[in-house]
Amino acid sequence: MNLKYVETLAVTDCPLEGEAQELLTPSGTWQLKWLDALCVLLLGYALFGKGFAYLGVSPLFVGEIVLLSGIYVFLRSGWEYVIICPVVWPLLALATWGTLTTIPHVSTYGLDSIRDAMIWGYAVFAFLIMGVLLSEPTRLRLLIDRYSNFVMIFVLAIPCTYVVSQLELVPNWPWADVAMIDVKVGDVLVHLSGVFAFWASGLGRRVSKGWIVLLLGSVAIMGAASRGGLVAFILAYGICLIYRPFNRPLWAIMLLGICGLLFLAVIDLRLEVPGKDREFSAQQIVESLISVFESSPDKGLDSTKQWRINWWTDIVNYTWNGDYFWQGKGFGINLADADGYQGTQWEGLLRSPHNGHLTMLARSGVPGFILWVFPQVLWLVLIVRGSLRSLVQGDQKWNSLFVFLLAYWVALITRATFDVYFEGPVGGIWFWTIYGVGLSAVVIYRYCPDTLCEQGSYDENSPRS
Repeated sequence: MNLKYVETLAVTDCPLEGEAQELLTPSGTWQLKWLDALCVLLLGYALFGKGFAYLGVSPLFVGEIVLLSGIYVFLRSGWEYVIICPVVWPLLALATWGTLTTIPHVSTYGLDSIRDAMIWGYAVFAFLIMGVLLSEPTRLRLLIDRYSNFVMIFVLAIPCTYVVSQLELVPNWPWADVAMIDVKVGDVLVHLSGVFAFWASGLGRRVSKGWIVLLLGSVAIMGAASRGGLVAFILAYGICLIYRPFNRPLWAIMLLGICGLLFLAVIDLRLEVPGKDREFSAQQIVESLISVFESSPDKGLDSTKQWRINWWTDIVNYTWNGDYFWQGKGFGINLADADGYQGTQWEGLLRSPHNGHLTMLARSGVPGFILWVFPQVLWLVLIVRGSLRSLVQGDQKWNSLFVFLLAYWVALITRATFDVYFEGPVGGIWFWTIYGVGLSAVVIYRYCPDTLCEQGSYDENSPRS
């Protein structure tokens, strides 16, 4: 990707000592305040899930408020750093096609069309975070520090909020039939994957073994209840292991996991997972993993898997091989009702298949699906290229950042492949924020590599946070 146009930006000046001065400018102050708001929003989604998303007054909930304020800040400053970057042009193409396949259905489905379109509409957050970071590259270090604080809060608090959510110990919002804390186990495992990658990549401070044990304990218990979330964590772990093959703690964790699984099998420990019809046991964990690839003796796991496969097959047939090749069924229609897969379990609440990528195919046709896939492939190529370049050149801090972002992205994509995730703000805003940080990191590393320079060396055999 040719980024020569970015050389005309102020980002090439790299004012590494100018953090204090930027606070004195109105635009810098507004951008920092919005960055604070975004961090609080992401923390709320991670800890309290769907319940936090309903904080506000319809139709302006907390996510929409941060979105609108971010657009205001973006238009005041930062947009000029983003629009001329070729790496964002595929997103503009996606937004254009998404708009064309949404507008014709607004008159029929009203607000439902807008809500369904947010699967690509939340990509605005990628632009907004890029505007903040590219206009002042040193904010990337600030964002890393904020995430360092996030991991400590999340690992400590999430076991409590998860149990509270599953046992339904909190009331619903007065204006919505949604609990104030409504956490999904698969979402938790995605963020545990990100936290683990943050530690394993060596991006932040050192952590004690107690933190790692606490995280892995949460992964083990919740992994028994969500096969998609468990696969997401395993893939994120695999990314870290590929880039850190000589990291002894990573191999020790793998050995600990295998020994722990064998120990559970020997003593036949079985614990009920709060709010789930599955138990925490060696057998349940193994069956969850096996069911991803082949038939499972657990009829519950196998039936939900077959339900997904049948629906996904129908979507492929009526798009690639059918009448909805060009524009899909549009944004607004309830796909579960239209395709005959609603069932009684969701009582009319399900709108999209449990796969965000096939949701785009069903709603925007084959062209929309291609425009959805291409930005993801481009992002993947740029991040992998940046990780390899930083590895070769010995830029350890940058390499750690790219490994962390890659592992987090893989976990998010995996989660969206097994559930309705990117369609809502809880997953969509997190995903597009990581996406935007990744593109920003690619640009900043190319034109301002000193942004993350620091003294000291990285010990690959020490777990860090």
